[in-house]
Amino acid sequence: MLTAFANVALRSRVRDDDVIDQLNHWATVGVLAALAVGTGTKQFVGDPIHCWVPAQYKKKHYQKYSDSYCWIHPMYNVPMEDPIPFKHEDRWYNDVSFYRWVFLMFLLQAFFFKCPNIVWTQLKNYSGLNVSKIVSMALDTQMMTQEKRDEQMENVAIFIDRWLKTYSQYRFNAITRIRDKISTVFWCFGKRSGTYLTGLYMFTKLLYFVNVIGQFFLLSAFLDLNFWMFGFKAMMTLNKQGRWQDHYNFPRVGYCDYKVRQLQNIQPFTVQCVLSINMFLEKMYLVFWFWLVLLLVADTVNVTQWLFRALFPKAGEKFLGKYLLLLGIDKKREKALFKKFVNNHLHPDGIFMLRIVAGNTSEILTLDLVRHLWERYRSVHGDKKREVEGAPVVDPTENNGGRFPALSRQPSAPIVEEDDDNLPPKMID
Repeated sequence: MLTAFANVALRSRVRDDDVIDQLNHWATVGVLAALAVGTGTKQFVGDPIHCWVPAQYKKKHYQKYSDSYCWIHPMYNVPMEDPIPFKHEDRWYNDVSFYRWVFLMFLLQAFFFKCPNIVWTQLKNYSGLNVSKIVSMALDTQMMTQEKRDEQMENVAIFIDRWLKTYSQYRFNAITRIRDKISTVFWCFGKRSGTYLTGLYMFTKLLYFVNVIGQFFLLSAFLDLNFWMFGFKAMMTLNKQGRWQDHYNFPRVGYCDYKVRQLQNIQPFTVQCVLSINMFLEKMYLVFWFWLVLLLVADTVNVTQWLFRALFPKAGEKFLGKYLLLLGIDKKREKALFKKFVNNHLHPDGIFMLRIVAGNTSEILTLDLVRHLWERYRSVHGDKKREVEGAPVVDPTENNGGRFPALSRQPSAPIVEEDDDNLPPKMID
């Protein structure tokens, strides 16, 4: 269900993350922005508060003064069956002034949900590979002919191959070995170890997960209630009573105290105000509670899945083995070469890039890309692998029993002229 929703909503844009990420930084930000617009319209366009004023306030501007004053000053709630405490400091045990800041709180929450995506977007390009560009180039081949698709995919494979070679480890000493060990935990050191993108993406995943948990604590402090149990209590009340209204945390009526100076006399007043906005806020926060629970479950499963992929190399071999099987390649017969292709050539970052392509394009396009990458690697390392294993390698310079025509042996370097005193002559067999 989540995959279908995200694919429909996000089809028009090229993405370089997965569905759960998009639910966090795109769908949730959209939900919070809609809630902010709804509350902002009620607060700044409509009349968010109406107060019952004393009888001597006969003129209209007195009413406006009371409404404006109580809107910007703290308010408290006392149940109708309880008397209002005489002392002012005893009246604030149930402060309900949060409603004025709900608009800004929704915007702040939206920013928190967007932050992990900002981190990913700003730091991913330091890997040397534009993942979204790779996804875009793969998507462009969908409507191409087979010949043009092969040409485009070959170009993509060449670029990925050069990226893998350029950012591979070119020196091996004690420092590089220590750095490789450190990069397994601190991803920022893993650019040449092939773990930078994977580590950065895992860090982003953890930020999404921590953010969702932090949202429960943030709203618990903001609303002065246990937001972890908010939805459960609402469902229990609805099941027992057939309806749910939280008049304690979202009261419809609040009280406001203010003083009026009349010459040398200061008259205190306590007015009763209607907070119609709370009727909408309790429903908004209930819906958002269910949304957060959904995100918490999805993020937990998703982080666990990606941690398994990152910690167990066999997961990458299984992922690529599926495509090699579809291509009709026996990975068991070429087991050693296949393992080198996965672990020594692609590294975790290359496998991660292919997973992102698979998640944002289609199985057919990913299959084509894997085929080109595998063929390029096997064309370079395949003969070396067979020589190591003792398999016969055809020498094109020999007749080979008449099976292949012998090619004339060419010198490996130009013949040095005899009158060249600086270099010895090149000897040819």
